[in-house]
Amino acid sequence: MSDCETIDENIREKIQNLVVFMCNECGQGSANTAGVARMAYDPAIRIIRVQCTGQVGPTQIMDALNNGADAVACVGCCLGACHFFNGNILSMHRIKLMKKVFKELGYSDQFVNQYTSRAAEGETSVGDFEDIVERLSNAIKEEGTIKDGC
Repeated sequence: MSDCETIDENIREKIQNLVVFMCNECGQGSANTAGVARMAYDPAIRIIRVQCTGQVGPTQIMDALNNGADAVACVGCCLGACHFFNGNILSMHRIKLMKKVFKELGYSDQFVNQYTSRAAEGETSVGDFEDIVERLSNAIKEEGTIKDGC
């Protein structure tokens, strides 16, 4: 039984829209590999393909949250493998700063996360998706959803 199957049903009902920005290279490649291997992942995942996670900034993340996303994640290339000159590192710094802002405002920092993957590793993207759901469910247990005002 996976972690997604063990989540309390009351909490699971609150998780309906998880926005995942995936880079065109490794991020989307790992999701495609997972699809070819017929690996299942949570139906709440909404993948948005971007050229590079370095293009995703606080504006895009806050727009997603303001427009109904329960959580936002970025999946980019592994360190040292970015196809756009360290865009993944730029994204990691932005996510780290956003986490600090969320904490300062009294929200959980689990509403926004960063992951890396390799195009040939579909199980990595599925594991990342499961981690997003698990982190969000833990945040909801502790503090509520971002829509509730935590």
